[in-house]
Amino acid sequence: MGVLIVAAVLLIASAVLAWQDPRRLSPGILLTAGLSGVMFAAVIAAVDRGVDDGSVLEMAVVILAFGLVALLAILILGVSLIANGVTLLRREGCRPANLLSALVGALLSGYALTVLLGIIVGWFDVSTSNALLRFLLAVGIPAGYLGFVFASLLLWSWLYGRWSRWRARRAKVGAIIVLGAGLLDRSRVGPLLASRLDRGREIYDLARPSGLDPLIICSGGRGGDERLSEAAAMAEYLVSKGVDRDAIALEDRSTDTAENLRYSRRVLDERGVTEPVAVVTSGYHAFRGAMLMRSAGIDGFSTGAHTARYFVPNAQVREFLAVLRDHRWINSIVLVLLSVPLISGTAVALFG
Repeated sequence: MGVLIVAAVLLIASAVLAWQDPRRLSPGILLTAGLSGVMFAAVIAAVDRGVDDGSVLEMAVVILAFGLVALLAILILGVSLIANGVTLLRREGCRPANLLSALVGALLSGYALTVLLGIIVGWFDVSTSNALLRFLLAVGIPAGYLGFVFASLLLWSWLYGRWSRWRARRAKVGAIIVLGAGLLDRSRVGPLLASRLDRGREIYDLARPSGLDPLIICSGGRGGDERLSEAAAMAEYLVSKGVDRDAIALEDRSTDTAENLRYSRRVLDERGVTEPVAVVTSGYHAFRGAMLMRSAGIDGFSTGAHTARYFVPNAQVREFLAVLRDHRWINSIVLVLLSVPLISGTAVALFG
């Protein structure tokens, strides 16, 4: 009962924070923790019904069940990420950025298989097995934190994406910021960027019947190997699709998403836009775009355009790393604290 009460408090807190502003990760972290508490309580209830030999055995069964499920989930996820990495490399080419999902999958699979190896070794050499499992447990504590944050990000990103698409259909926005995504052949809009621009035009068409005449801000600077800025190429694409050139403004200095939104904020101020704003990016990037939008002081929401499914897992790993970087201090402190058992155990093993 106590676990359910704590889980309920976490879920209510998540709902309150989401109602205040869903463009932050804290509601997702509380939601994931609350759902984990509900699942934990369900396992305890199942054990209570099936075990009558006392609380010690009950707890052992609960821990074993959770451990086996977690180990299986890690292994399945790892193998899936490796398979996705192979698909991505085959379709998009062998570039460092395309190796992330395969690398994470290899680490997860290796960890799960090493734990299984430690359990098997225990049948023959208990001391070696215990030492190996203690080391893996020490590694698993900070890794578990990263996994929890990643799961929270995936869950909340998915929910935010669903909500933002619903919000976009009822959009009463004063501006639409379309984020750049690089050019093909140094001057052409590629499929990924075209999907963002098409989504921006869709929201533009949805907003106009409400009596507003939204401004479309094409946001993207000029790369060192590009003939023109992303913003200029994006504007030409929209004009070719029938959007009035007077409805388009350019932000052509930015080099990353944070600058996209910071510089676009200045365009909004210059044009006197006070209504909520829709930021358009790719689906996997929508939530982080919303987080940076909030940091830039822009009211509104971020929504995503369609992205090929095989591209998403690798992109989500990149988004996760970017979120860790954006909040580097708090994550560094937590990881250092959680790594104390690993650091101290390693020091004892090396120096006695």
